[in-house]
Amino acid sequence: MEFLDVVRRRKMVRSFTDEPVDPDVVRRVLDVARRGPSAGYSQGVEFVVVTDPATRAAIAEPGREMFEQLQRPDFVAQAQVHVVICVSPEIYKGRYREADKQQVVSEIDEDALWVVPFWYTDAGAAMTLLLLAAVDEGIGAAFVGGLEADDVRTLLGIPAEYIPVGIALLGHEAPDAKTWGDVAAAGRRPRRRYDEVVHQERW
Repeated sequence: MEFLDVVRRRKMVRSFTDEPVDPDVVRRVLDVARRGPSAGYSQGVEFVVVTDPATRAAIAEPGREMFEQLQRPDFVAQAQVHVVICVSPEIYKGRYREADKQQVVSEIDEDALWVVPFWYTDAGAAMTLLLLAAVDEGIGAAFVGGLEADDVRTLLGIPAEYIPVGIALLGHEAPDAKTWGDVAAAGRRPRRRYDEVVHQERW
């Protein structure tokens, strides 16, 4: 698929079928996601791929009541693949303590250096690549946050130094998926115009 077609077709799918996702497709999607930009080439983004039904159900359980109240499909529970995107701030901080990076940042206070936490920037880049790769593979995808980090760490054995940022959901789009817009029932919002978000030379 042409790149611009992939970008234009990318959307958050909020209803999935129960058809399994080919493991080779999942691997290709993750292989794209791991190739995102990385501050200092720190490569501090890692992924936990969950396909076990019982584990996926446990991940989805905290949101079950909300979906019941909204009378909407529980697309978290439906998705056949959960990809938990994790980051380690310490990997980044350790990388920037290395000699080559110290030549550039040694005069910068550590708090000032990380006023923008680049591990989250990298996690967002990885998530975007994952969503685009899913489109290219012909499957549906979405992303959810708001995780109880400690619960997810315990459930999946994630080391304490890693932060579970959110979950990318992979599956086959259900026929009714277009019916369901924003999960909070906010309705469809138009995309802001180019000239509203792009500022030439100055704000």
